[in-house]
Amino acid sequence: MNESKGTGPLMKLGIILAAVIIILRIILEQAGAPEIVNNIFGVAWLYFIFPVLFAVRIGKDQATGRVKALLNNVVLFALYTRLMVMVSYMAAYAFQWRAPRFSAAMGGNVGPDVGPLSGVLIIPVRNALIWVVGATIIGMIIGGITLMLRRKPLPA
Repeated sequence: MNESKGTGPLMKLGIILAAVIIILRIILEQAGAPEIVNNIFGVAWLYFIFPVLFAVRIGKDQATGRVKALLNNVVLFALYTRLMVMVSYMAAYAFQWRAPRFSAAMGGNVGPDVGPLSGVLIIPVRNALIWVVGATIIGMIIGGITLMLRRKPLPA
């Protein structure tokens, strides 16, 4: 899957932004910041913004194949960002980070009853797959609406 020709720089910007957000969140969590602050620094909100940006760019650059191009971009963006988050979950298990999102009680992979296979592989991969599917669905709905709205002529 390749991103649309015109969305390459936008994809790179999104991935860099996601990496910065992930790193900032880990730093804040380890420093003991309140959970409300930590939740601001999540990549999930990017799944609402970037599909719109992709759709606007695709609407300008392409006359045909717009939905397929949007799907490619949304899936790749979700996959790239969730792989980065997955690595943070693997590190959380290795270093036994205590942030609530990593807690086994909250569906995470850190806790006394979590074994190495689950902590390093099964739970991070499961979470990544769930998020990629969810982000793709959300992104296609939001991006699809944006494509439809951009297609309509403006009222005179």
